[in-house]
Amino acid sequence: MKALLLSLMLLVSLCPVANAAQLNMLPSKESNQVELNIWGAANFDAIEPLLKAYQAQSPDTTIVYVEHSSLELFNRVLSIQPTDKKPDVIMSPAMDLQFKLVNDGYAMPYRSEVTDALPQWAKWRDEAFGFTFEPIVMVINQDILGNLAMPESREALLSLIRERSPLVQGKVGLSDIETVGLGYLTWFHDSQQSRTYGRLLEAFGSHHAQLYPNSSAMLQALLRGDIFIAYNVLGSYAFEWSQNYPWIRTVMPTDYTSVVMRTAFIYHEASNMPQAEFFLDYLLSDDGQNILATASSLIPLSESVTGTSSLSEIRRRPHGIFRPIPFGLPLLVQTDQAKRSLLLEEWRHAMRIGP
Repeated sequence: MKALLLSLMLLVSLCPVANAAQLNMLPSKESNQVELNIWGAANFDAIEPLLKAYQAQSPDTTIVYVEHSSLELFNRVLSIQPTDKKPDVIMSPAMDLQFKLVNDGYAMPYRSEVTDALPQWAKWRDEAFGFTFEPIVMVINQDILGNLAMPESREALLSLIRERSPLVQGKVGLSDIETVGLGYLTWFHDSQQSRTYGRLLEAFGSHHAQLYPNSSAMLQALLRGDIFIAYNVLGSYAFEWSQNYPWIRTVMPTDYTSVVMRTAFIYHEASNMPQAEFFLDYLLSDDGQNILATASSLIPLSESVTGTSSLSEIRRRPHGIFRPIPFGLPLLVQTDQAKRSLLLEEWRHAMRIGP
């Protein structure tokens, strides 16, 4: 165990974003231990039930889960040195960044009966695999509504901001798309899909929107009253918060509801390839998907499982047309530096952020 702890300390010390990465460990109680290293962008609280269920299937496995933000995770993979501790599995909802890593050769191809059963749109070249269904939502503190109706669309959100303009000054929360991979992905998608995109950008900028590093930080700010509106939040986290705090309402916009998938792949230089394959199969299996639906806030991709966080339950809620972001070559457009620079320049101008 001492050797394991030393290796974990080395992993964090070698990581250029160590101040942001959070290391979590589920030690095995077996004397003959193997180690599975997972780098992910899911909150540990959300993914922990799945990891514990997997460990029950593989009790000799010590699981090391290093939590990053999605962009930090991408940059960390790019910066791995030959002497660094290698991850076995990479998981993230930032589909464009995941796709770029896979396309650039960082994934090990893998096929099994479980991966073969996935629909084609949920995987890429037997290298990356979708495992959750994440609606992107608006979250509103109902206390600001007064006699106004809950905004169910982006157009209605603009009307609410106009009606409550003095009240919402400095009280709108957004992901900082310059530093948040998922924030950039969903904002880029809006720029391609939404007729209200330009007006939303103008309204957010003129009302001095606050920028946050992730969905959880926005939800915490809502709870504290620092903001009243949060835009483009991961639905899996938001639904759980709305259940715990009834005055915080989660809305899947009726004009359209963007959807992202969390994807996973086996790192091409995984230290423990057999365990990585075993874990990936469990993650995508009915058993693993069922754990997500019943014991986690994450929303599984499988349509055959049931539970409070299942896809069937989400579809029963009011929503617009689901518009999943396709997992394929078009994602490379979003990582194109010229297009990224143009979008960020527009963003900085609206948010009045200096160069």
